[in-house]
Formats: sequence, C-alpha cells, structure tokens
Amino acid sequence: MSSALSSKKLFLAFGKFVFVIVGGYVLIVALMFRSMEPTTIDVSDPDFLVLQRFFRNPPTELIDSHLLSSFSGDVEKAFSVRVTGMDTELLWQQQGVLRGDRLTPELETAVGFLDIMLDSGYVDWFPTIEEIHRDSHYVYPISIVMQGSYPDSVRLIVMRPFDDMAFFIYQKI
Repeated sequence: MSSALSSKKLFLAFGKFVFVIVGGYVLIVALMFRSMEPTTIDVSDPDFLVLQRFFRNPPTELIDSHLLSSFSGDVEKAFSVRVTGMDTELLWQQQGVLRGDRLTPELETAVGFLDIMLDSGYVDWFPTIEEIHRDSHYVYPISIVMQGSYPDSVRLIVMRPFDDMAFFIYQKI
C-alpha cells in the first residue's frame, strides 16, 4: 500500500512540475506574441534630440510619430517635425545631404528598404518613395547597416524645405 501511495505522490509531483513548465512556456510565448500596437514618441526621445541638433535652429514641433518594436529586435520608428525657417542653402552646406533625385546607389537601396514600413499604412503622413525621389526633397543618411548587399537597418532624415517639414525614419529587421 505504501508503494502505491508513494508512486501516487511521485506521479502528482511530476504532474505539478509539468504543469508549471508548460504553463510558464505558454505565458512567455503569449507575452512575446501579444498584439503589438504602435505607440508614439515624445520630445525626450534620443532620435528627436538628434534631429534638433542636426538643424541647429530649434524650435521644432513634433507633428506625428510612430514606434513599433518586437521581441526579436525589429524596430519601426518614424516621426515628423516642423522646423522653423528651414533653408535649402543651409541644407546643401551640410555634408552628406543629397537631393532626392540625386541619391547614391547605397542610399537608393536604403530608401527602397523603407518600402516595407511605408506600405504598412501606419505612417501615411510620411513622404512616399516617389516623393522622396523628387528634387523638392533632401535625404541625410544617419546610418545604414548592410548585410551583404541588403540593408539590415536604416536611419534617415528626409527633408521637405518648401513647407519646413522634416521626417525621421528608422527601420531594423
């Protein structure tokens, strides 16, 4: 009788152990794959501060923003700002700023990489790929990380001087 009782206790302990392990696994997976809704940024965001330093003439007004990140490290971040008194001549004096219709091949690849996020519908206020390629837009590459010949992450500033708008975009996959 005692051997049947001890095997019953052993079986019960094993069942509890399996329940805790399986329950923990399900909880972790549920937290990782919960519905990921986009959030927004505020003026204390480090990338917003980088944009302010780039223009050297605050004030800038944050208009729209989008932030989405996943457990795997994928990031989508974009925001738009109004920059008071954006000057085309000053843009040309900034080293690395290129007009949209004169992008380098590497920058063309980086802009094409952003198509995934721009087509998502979350950033309908951001210039389209076609608009970025116009002579009325300027692009400044903050960083482009390549995996072979394909971008892994892209961080750009897109400027539209005719209405004093600047757009920041960061995508990492």
